[in-house]
Amino acid sequence: MSDKITKSPQIRFAGFTDAWEQWKLGDMLKEFSIKTKTENEYPVLSSTNSGMEIRNGRVSGTSNLGYKIIEDGDLVLSPQNLWLGNINVNDIGKGLVSPSYKTFKFVDLDSQFIEPQLRLPRMMEEYKNASTQGASVVRRNLELESFYQIPIRVPSWKEQKKIGSFSKQLDDTITLHQRELELLKDTKKSLLQKMFPKDGSNVPEVRFAGFTDAWEQRRLGELYIERKERGDDSLQILSVSIHHGVSNEELDSNTLGKKVRRSEDKSLYKHVYYGDLVLNMMRAWQGSIGVVKSEGMVSPAYITATPSSELYPLFMDYCLRRVETISQIDNLSYGVTDFRKRLYWDSFINVICEIPSIPEQKMITDFFTHLDNLITLHQREINSLKNLKKSLLQQMFI
Repeated sequence: MSDKITKSPQIRFAGFTDAWEQWKLGDMLKEFSIKTKTENEYPVLSSTNSGMEIRNGRVSGTSNLGYKIIEDGDLVLSPQNLWLGNINVNDIGKGLVSPSYKTFKFVDLDSQFIEPQLRLPRMMEEYKNASTQGASVVRRNLELESFYQIPIRVPSWKEQKKIGSFSKQLDDTITLHQRELELLKDTKKSLLQKMFPKDGSNVPEVRFAGFTDAWEQRRLGELYIERKERGDDSLQILSVSIHHGVSNEELDSNTLGKKVRRSEDKSLYKHVYYGDLVLNMMRAWQGSIGVVKSEGMVSPAYITATPSSELYPLFMDYCLRRVETISQIDNLSYGVTDFRKRLYWDSFINVICEIPSIPEQKMITDFFTHLDNLITLHQREINSLKNLKKSLLQQMFI
């Protein structure tokens, strides 16, 4: 049964003015269970809190006989984890899912129209209310009849198709940017292997034209002098992370609140300058090392060092964060357990790197900086598209 409502969404495509009707999910879903009778008849799929996935590796048990066959556009949900968002419209082709999942066909409801609504805050609250506490805190059991009573507001079929098509186009655009982003990251990873010499070699596999001299093997103790200059309260506080190296600006207030209070005495903090090297003694073996790009101060728990004139300082941001160099740092770090390992200065100075001439260092740095800027640009575009989608979802549905 449906009830006419006077509400309409804030944003609507031109030409649509009719009121949306309120239905119950049970009116628009038909549960089905078609089970496979052949081993490995189709790929095994999994419904997760973030989407459908092809399940690689072994399934629970040794056979997928009796698994449910689903197609594109079918609704799949986990009765125990629905309240956490484990509900999806299958969009990766015909496949098999565990018989523990509930599977449905839509009745007079466009799957692309409903898919963007499945994890809206309102729906998540409805799922929670339709579930009862299970055997553990993270498991709740779905009461199917309560699930069927969840209200959903629906426009005409034509408007459903229009909204669904628009949402799908946004998702496809986001996916395209994500693929381009992954390609750029993979390209960077590959070139970091090829544009630095491999073990036993003194020249890289890929090189810019005009450079032919052999790279020199140097210890970091020959290239850096430890800096122990004290900071002062006028300087911005920088940090060094595993994934991003040294921050190029003051920590945001949320991070500052967790790590350091601005009002505390900063007399022990270390003053660092452009080009200095900073490493977190306790996390260097995981990649927490980088080059300073703007003057500031860092925690006294960090090692700081100033580069010699033989270095184009930013080159070391790429040289030292390569897998091969981090592996050396890991081997030179020591402690009772992995999470207590530290890289001390007397070990740091024994890390070995292959170093080219300063002009070649600069060219390599400029190349990877450009690549990093492209990666950042793509990530920002993805974030903007996701924010746009989130904003539109709040305004295009009731």
